[in-house]
Amino acid sequence: MNRRATKMTLMFGLSIALLTGIASAKPKGATPPKDPAQKKENPGVVGTVLKTDGTNIVLQTHGKNSAEVTVVTDAKTQFELKGAAAKFADIKPGMQVVVTPPTGTAQKVVVAEQVKTKKDKKKKKDA
Repeated sequence: MNRRATKMTLMFGLSIALLTGIASAKPKGATPPKDPAQKKENPGVVGTVLKTDGTNIVLQTHGKNSAEVTVVTDAKTQFELKGAAAKFADIKPGMQVVVTPPTGTAQKVVVAEQVKTKKDKKKKKDA
């Protein structure tokens, strides 16, 4: 190859590399496209157990849309307390639970670890 052909080949290669980089660049602040496989699933219903009624659990949910919710359980519902399998009878008023799925018959009820608040610490101190 002569010098001119080498220069032309080199310039062609550089221009292709430059165009490829520009085409794949994203504008600042652009969000990547949503991948349906990575959808964030609803974690379930979170609340405080008010009472158990037959095979149902009545919860008080928290937040701006707080409400009293009745959760239906059946023989297939799994219960978890302190990381171990539990039974419906182990669920007591005052426990914090997470129920999945958020609608329909519960498949799993997990009792959340009790978190000590300043109010709880003060009660213990006064007792």
